[in-house]
Amino acid sequence: MNILKLLKLADIFTIANLSCGILSITMSIEGDFNLSASLLFLAVIFDVLDGKIAGLLHQKNLFGRQIDSMSDLVSFGLAPMLLFYSLNTPGILISALSVFFITCGMLRLARYNVSDAPGFEGVPITVNGVLFPILFLIYSTHPVSLNFWPIIILIQSLLMVSTIKVSRIF
Repeated sequence: MNILKLLKLADIFTIANLSCGILSITMSIEGDFNLSASLLFLAVIFDVLDGKIAGLLHQKNLFGRQIDSMSDLVSFGLAPMLLFYSLNTPGILISALSVFFITCGMLRLARYNVSDAPGFEGVPITVNGVLFPILFLIYSTHPVSLNFWPIIILIQSLLMVSTIKVSRIF
């Protein structure tokens, strides 16, 4: 199976989403938290565009759905948690919360991939690409707000795997 024949124009935007997630991770490791948070938001833009372009050009397919979910797990699961982890003093609770959040994100995406229902069941993982830049912006002016992130992360984890019906916004 030739990968290049499977790739469509919309998939280029999915790859851009993934690239933003990977670069966000790199920036968190390097300590450039402003750029890390900004890249999370940019990943959202690419994620919205890949879906819009796939729909407009009738390029929605199983391959695209799979690479979109894998990219979303990196950009909206792993990258936000590495930003959170990097801002904290590492410890077992921070690590456990990170594993829980990423696992909930993965389960949310897997459920979406096997569902044909319109809209979403549970809060989409992409929301984290907006939530975490906002949390970081608040943190930038009020560092004590980092103490509340674990509660928000726990709630968001549970919302992703909940059965709440969410209609498509974009």
